[in-house]
Amino acid sequence: MKKLLAVLAVVAVLALPHIGVPALRYAEPSQTTLSAVIEEIIQQVSEENLRAQICYFQSRDGGEFCNSEGSRWACDGAAIDRAVEYAQQYFEKLGLKTERVPFSLFCRAGLSHNVEAILPGTESQQSVLITAHLDSTTFSISSGGMAPGADDNASGSSAVLEAARILSQYKFKHTIRFVLFTGEEQGLVGSRAYAGKLASDGVQVLGVFNMDMIGYDGDSDGAFEVHAGTRDSSVRIAELLVQTLQRYEIKLAPEVLEVGATNRSDHASFWSRGYPAVLVIEDSEYGATDDFNPYYHSTSDTLDKLDLSYAKRIAQVVIGAAAQLAEPVQ
Repeated sequence: MKKLLAVLAVVAVLALPHIGVPALRYAEPSQTTLSAVIEEIIQQVSEENLRAQICYFQSRDGGEFCNSEGSRWACDGAAIDRAVEYAQQYFEKLGLKTERVPFSLFCRAGLSHNVEAILPGTESQQSVLITAHLDSTTFSISSGGMAPGADDNASGSSAVLEAARILSQYKFKHTIRFVLFTGEEQGLVGSRAYAGKLASDGVQVLGVFNMDMIGYDGDSDGAFEVHAGTRDSSVRIAELLVQTLQRYEIKLAPEVLEVGATNRSDHASFWSRGYPAVLVIEDSEYGATDDFNPYYHSTSDTLDKLDLSYAKRIAQVVIGAAAQLAEPVQ
């Protein structure tokens, strides 16, 4: 998550025309949110699985178990490619069609890659996306240096892997795409390339759930933010998240930001293409309260600073809402 003191200039982004996105019908909440299948899905989210994935992503090969000496800096090819390879193999073991989606990044030689895994819909190629950025950074990063990035954004990436583990056991009417971006810290480069490819391929997107920093809750109040912007289609996704939290009694305190939404994460790449998208993030300086992670972009952004119960609950809300939008086949 690229933290700026100034809150967005999303007006220009939100004013762009819808590109390649026809009018789409959303399932009525009454048809999906009360389903026992959704309850079953939500209950499978595992705090221990999130811990294990964050451990891997923050660690350096050859060090002690769950060390905090690793890096996923997108300008360091060896560092980010290790994480990309891990995610790709994880998705493939779940039986998902997995692809490295290439793009160019100014600060490294050769190609960079996003990782995409697809769970095909039984009736529709219209897609629900669950996303996060995989790369990390610090304010003083250099090649070979440490950037453990446990909260930013191993937390969100681990939730995407957990979503894939759970949802790959089910069938859905619509297609679900699990996507991990790189090059976010260099200006949303990977997600911008990916969203552009979707648009050029004519992919119809029902909604994008982007998770960026979901593990820090310093005051233990359960507050988190959903950045929806002012486009109606994105606001409906935010409403679905809140409905899911309420119906399944997940103990969190959501704040939906419309006019005050930020464009400083990968959801904005989809806004610019006219796709409905939201950012799900822990309590930050953008909302009514400010519990922003003080270890942001430092070598102290490590697992021991996180509240994994909080991260689990946010993952439950996102996975449950995305499953409803994709419509389970019962």
